[in-house]
Amino acid sequence: MSLYLNINFLPKSFPKALALWQLADLSNGLLTYEQLDKLVNINKCTTINVENFIKSQAKDVKRANRFSILHPEQALKISHKINFMHLSDWHIDQLYVTGFDKLIQARDAWWGGVLTHPSFLMARLMSNDYDSRQNSKSIQAYEINGWPHVHLPKISNGMPPPIDEIIVDTRVNPGHWRFKPGYIEGVAAQMWLGRAFFNAVNLDKSALFDVPWLEVNELACGVIHIKAYDGEFDSDQGEQRDIQIKLRKLLFGHSPHSEDGDFKQLSEWIGSLDK
Repeated sequence: MSLYLNINFLPKSFPKALALWQLADLSNGLLTYEQLDKLVNINKCTTINVENFIKSQAKDVKRANRFSILHPEQALKISHKINFMHLSDWHIDQLYVTGFDKLIQARDAWWGGVLTHPSFLMARLMSNDYDSRQNSKSIQAYEINGWPHVHLPKISNGMPPPIDEIIVDTRVNPGHWRFKPGYIEGVAAQMWLGRAFFNAVNLDKSALFDVPWLEVNELACGVIHIKAYDGEFDSDQGEQRDIQIKLRKLLFGHSPHSEDGDFKQLSEWIGSLDK
């Protein structure tokens, strides 16, 4: 399984993105856990030694607020990425790691400083394949990958001709995520939630502790770790679908940015799948 780790912070937490790279000691992580000695620095479109990335990034004054790297092997460039950027439209910063499964699995060894950072917002650990399938709107992508889509509703992309087209309405997918002001509305089997998250979604963390189907642990740093399922979600039907919908309602049902706190569109589509 290819993993996807998505981590969010309050906006402009790292004006110099290199500070986050060093906080997580990602150079050492790639060397130690991935046995990777080279990487592709997207900012400069060059392949360099992992141990030289910090020096290279430090010289990149124009793009100091972001970094993006890929695996140097051609076959792995699409799937293996580490990226950090400021998402100004949504008032969050985002770091994601995809494909580097050994690095992600060893997260306890490198992300202590990330979780304890005062601007930490939230983190989600997911199956990269499932996340892609649940959030792809392109019918062509479904057909190329052999994903069933006949049962899914279709809508217009809302664009004028000649760029208008019919797309999949991913809002009925329990694994879909959406940018919201100050956070991402999306769930995962394992999530880490900081104080800023609870403020953003208008939720008291105490609401999580007495939920019978949810494992909840408050870390020493105050971050809440939740586990809703044994393993990453990889299905949008049956038990996994039910859990994902319940978790979305629990976490985001009271947010002022949720158009429908009961998420009726998701709930009603269960009946459509059962027909």
